Amino acid sequence: MKSIVDPNLPIYSNNFVTCYSDYFTINLYYFPFGKKKILYKNIRTCDLYSTDDLDIFDYKLWGMTLSPIWWHCDFKRMGRKYYILLDANQWPSIGITMNDNDIAYVYNLIKQKMNENCAVILEKPIQEKKISS
Repeated sequence: MKSIVDPNLPIYSNNFVTCYSDYFTINLYYFPFGKKKILYKNIRTCDLYSTDDLDIFDYKLWGMTLSPIWWHCDFKRMGRKYYILLDANQWPSIGITMNDNDIAYVYNLIKQKMNENCAVILEKPIQEKKISS
């Protein structure tokens, strides 16, 4: 028996992100309001870093600094311990922060969904083409 997941019901949600089965949204991504929808299948890399490694030119409370990372709105960003950096096959990269007790779960969920999409792609049969001589 195959389980059916309703793609319109969130798997996880907090003030910063809402995760669904095929994509997730980042809240307050665009100024002055607006969500960013990211398909898991479009994510090339997802990494978890310490905010201690960021300097004043690498992040801001909302938007982009001199580094090519766009940050959603988080007025408590400077007090966070970790951030997620995404390469979603677009420019600029995406930086996400949230409550420290939520970020590891969201990071692992994104990585799991990326791997599920990769497995589906790899399971597709490869069709050979005949070359006529």
